[in-house]
Amino acid sequence: MKLKGKLTNLNYSLEGKPQATFELERYLDINRIAELKGIDLLNLNISNARKSRTLDQNNLLWAIISDIDKKINGIPSELTRWDLYVAGIEEAGVEFQDIQIPKKSLNIFKKAFRAYKILDEKEDEIILRCYVGSSQFDTKQMGDLIDYFIKKATDVGVTIVDYRAEFERLFI
Repeated sequence: MKLKGKLTNLNYSLEGKPQATFELERYLDINRIAELKGIDLLNLNISNARKSRTLDQNNLLWAIISDIDKKINGIPSELTRWDLYVAGIEEAGVEFQDIQIPKKSLNIFKKAFRAYKILDEKEDEIILRCYVGSSQFDTKQMGDLIDYFIKKATDVGVTIVDYRAEFERLFI
């Protein structure tokens, strides 16, 4: 179980055991924790939470991609926008995993994974590069990706004044 929260108190119990108190980000998380009550020992992994990308950032990303697609192809389409997106996350250096699957499994795979690229096709197998999608990005990763697309938009002749202002509003 992964939760976000803020450490609010450190103290010791009457028995001298260390205690930590957290203020959770979401109310429903307390119900998830309650399900663990009664378990003798839990493994905990606590780390700094990186701020997740926002819906506004995501909307900006797709607006830029659509304008690039329109400039390059005349009429934007879901397929060409998606190709641009995958090329962008690849250029931005997002983590990936190469896998080999049977050709007959490709349609099932497409439903489960959105960001991928076919690297090679053999008789009955396909080698794919699978990327972590932007929905999993933190704000720094999303900022890097949007910055990449702003530069690409400039390269293909898309006017970016509004995008640069929106980028600064969302990230600076």
